[in-house]
Amino acid sequence: MAGLVVGRGVEAAVLRGLIADLPERSAAVVVRGEAGIGKTLLVRSVLDEHSGSGVRILRGACAPMSGAAAYSGLGSTVTAALSQSTASGQFPSAAAARAWSMQTLADVLDSDAAQGTILLVEDVHWADWSTLDFLAHETRSLPERGLLVLLTWRDETADHEYLTWLGELLRTPAVVDLPLRRLTEQETSHQLLDLQLDCTAETVAAVYRRSAGNPYLNVELVRGDLTVPASLRQLLLARLQALSPTARVVVAATGTLARTLDDDDLLAAADRAADAVREACDSGLVIRDPAVGCSARHPVIAEVAYDQLLSSERRDLHARLAKHLAGCVANASNAAQLAEVAEQYRRASDRDAAFRWALLAARAAEKECAFAEAGHWFSVASSLWRPSDLADDRVPQRLMLAERAASLLGGAGRHAEALALLEAAVDESDAEVGTLEALLMRGRLRALVDDITGAMADVERARRLVPAGDDRALGQVCISHAVMMRPYGRSAEIAEAAQAALQHATRAGDTRMIGQARAELGAVAANEGRIDKALEETLAALKIARDLAEPEDLAMAAMTLTYVHGLRGDTDQVVAVANTTQSELRRLMVNEHWLEGLIESNAVYNLYAAGRWDEALSREDRGRPPSGPAFKDTELALIHMARGNLQTAVELQRGQELFAVDDQPQDKRGYAEIEGQLRLLQQRPHEALALALDAAELSHDTEDELVCGGLLRIGLEAAVASHSPDGFDRLVTLLRRAVFGVEAAALAAIVDGERSRIRGTPDPTPWLTAAQEWASLGRPYWEAQARLRAAEALVAHRGQPGARGRATGELEAARRIAERLGAAPLLGQIQGLAKIARIHLDDSVTEHHEQGTATTDLHPPLTERERQVLALVADGRTNREIGAMLYMSPKTASVHVTHIFEKLGVRTRVQAAAEAIRLGLAGNPAPPT
Repeated sequence: MAGLVVGRGVEAAVLRGLIADLPERSAAVVVRGEAGIGKTLLVRSVLDEHSGSGVRILRGACAPMSGAAAYSGLGSTVTAALSQSTASGQFPSAAAARAWSMQTLADVLDSDAAQGTILLVEDVHWADWSTLDFLAHETRSLPERGLLVLLTWRDETADHEYLTWLGELLRTPAVVDLPLRRLTEQETSHQLLDLQLDCTAETVAAVYRRSAGNPYLNVELVRGDLTVPASLRQLLLARLQALSPTARVVVAATGTLARTLDDDDLLAAADRAADAVREACDSGLVIRDPAVGCSARHPVIAEVAYDQLLSSERRDLHARLAKHLAGCVANASNAAQLAEVAEQYRRASDRDAAFRWALLAARAAEKECAFAEAGHWFSVASSLWRPSDLADDRVPQRLMLAERAASLLGGAGRHAEALALLEAAVDESDAEVGTLEALLMRGRLRALVDDITGAMADVERARRLVPAGDDRALGQVCISHAVMMRPYGRSAEIAEAAQAALQHATRAGDTRMIGQARAELGAVAANEGRIDKALEETLAALKIARDLAEPEDLAMAAMTLTYVHGLRGDTDQVVAVANTTQSELRRLMVNEHWLEGLIESNAVYNLYAAGRWDEALSREDRGRPPSGPAFKDTELALIHMARGNLQTAVELQRGQELFAVDDQPQDKRGYAEIEGQLRLLQQRPHEALALALDAAELSHDTEDELVCGGLLRIGLEAAVASHSPDGFDRLVTLLRRAVFGVEAAALAAIVDGERSRIRGTPDPTPWLTAAQEWASLGRPYWEAQARLRAAEALVAHRGQPGARGRATGELEAARRIAERLGAAPLLGQIQGLAKIARIHLDDSVTEHHEQGTATTDLHPPLTERERQVLALVADGRTNREIGAMLYMSPKTASVHVTHIFEKLGVRTRVQAAAEAIRLGLAGNPAPPT
């Protein structure tokens, strides 16, 4: 064993250190690399050292055909808890049931073992989705101490969804990334000399030339023929050719189940040919351990052996295994065991048996809250269904199976897969049983992928199929209509549909639909400025969503509630609702809900408006999708613009044009407001005005016009800077209803103030009014801007008695706010006006700031992620390379680099590298955590 793990001293030390620290802290680690790099040998050798040490070790593994066997990667010791435990009472929702199953499995890992527990799951790149969900859940909520989650991963995996999962996992702070590199030629020499003392330097050189330092390939080459092609698969194929055909089938069988095989499994695979089983084991390609089971010496061996079988040979193998496994299944079998049988019959092309076992596997997986696997097996059953199956009265109709599959897959976050299933299942006929339910489900899924036209077509078609007097179905149609219209700001249409849904739901006694309808009515009331009604309806909806533990409804109600609190100017409540909801959603969901991005956007914007900029920036990683722009990037861009970090703002704003579509005015307005401000800072006021006018045309006479105050402010400033009275007047006409709500007085004063500027007769009075209003609302940045404008107007009237003194006072007040916020551009404008007007500003604020920081580091501290990025910059890595190494997009890496430059006060990567040396980060880039 020592020779096989040569060159892994650092990695082994990391694993030993994590295990030694178990009494003090928990952790997770991913050991990854190419096939044959030695992942399994490394982890097993380290774990063997701790055998009998008091550390409890739970072992699981995934296999190439384990993708539809629920929780198959966790091992029987862990998954047995799902069949042994019983929940008290009914779950209020599928999400609550899933949360229970996650906690039940987690409880197995929470032991009294003095030295802690290790959960080893090998070959996670083959895992089923329930295993992946549990591992993601557990690594994000590790106990304080006593648990190490140890995973192995083959890097050749190309599946985008799996790679996204890995990237998200490696972003978790508690997860250690432990990639294994190839061996050097010297390390290869040590490995081969440990295996063969008489190995010559020429042999070492020949092996290394062909293996490029792959440890497993080194071993196979030195023990075999150096003339064979230096591909691991080709080399293993040559080894397989030495076996009899039946023995090769035995090797192939080791990769057909999501577990190790026992002797009876192998005999079944070999059609009871015991000699073939012995031949496969004696060859060393199959390792037989009576205590653990039988497995291929390396997973690639099983893959190669299976690939070499003819189609008929594969079907015969699966048929034998299916018959054998079906005979072993007991009444209390779990979902994974039933899925094993179903998968074997499916691959054996036995339609009748595959259909019957797929239904059993689906129902068992749903009972165990393995919704992705349940959806898969209902989908398989739907595809295999025949009218003759209805002879069994327990068998549902085809479309009912498809709708159930899509519902479960959608609930597991697999929306594209669910939609594709229903696109294929639903035809043009309305006569088939289950069409109504399938149409409503397809409509919801189409809406999630922004196919609103298709979604509305499904809803209207479903409406025609609803039987008279069926309040529940009519309510589903109405609420679907209301939800789909929300992005388009059609309040009257939404209110009508939501009110109808509420009436139908009340008559049907459907509590969830009542909550959904009240959430929509609350959103309409907010858009119309009926804040008290909006608060009443939204709070009621949120309570129902919490009682029913429905994450979709919870996120929707919370999004509206943060918006309503924002309209009330209550930033504390916005943040409190965002934090509480995110905590609740983490309990009910494995992955982030897409609406969390909007909730976070509301929180960040309100923190920006309240002048709590550092608090807003501290939330940068919350509610962020794995790739692409986040909703809140625009709000973060506002803060960076206000602080003079223009390049960061540009980076954050890049990609936001995706949200600026003409048929969704609120998205277009949000984009124009931020992009317009950016163009103003870039001295491009005509472009800023054009953006504002374009968005104002879309929002005019819609509910969105009521919340266009920010767009109005930016647009008027752009009109003044562009010397465009016509644009000014057009904007005021289009957005007359934007002067609304708690900000109405401030906005009205700004309109008057900007009008005085564009006429060339600046008037301080409206700006002083605006400043007072912003101050009363707790909007310090806008208050400081208004005070600057007031000072400008007072300077223009400096011949009037007291004007100069009042201007000085306004500039002083504005400067104090700007310095407190770190609003460098605004501070520059204030100082520029003071210089022009020959006004001497009190230096006490600046002096106090300098004295307070004289003994500290001049630069703001770097976050741990920024320290990792800086180390890679110093190592000469590009943004794209940094992104790949730290599992982030190149854009995110670029944003981090810009942040670092700003914090360190440098302008080039060479200067940043020098700072990295000063900070002790150069020459040793930290692994991503």
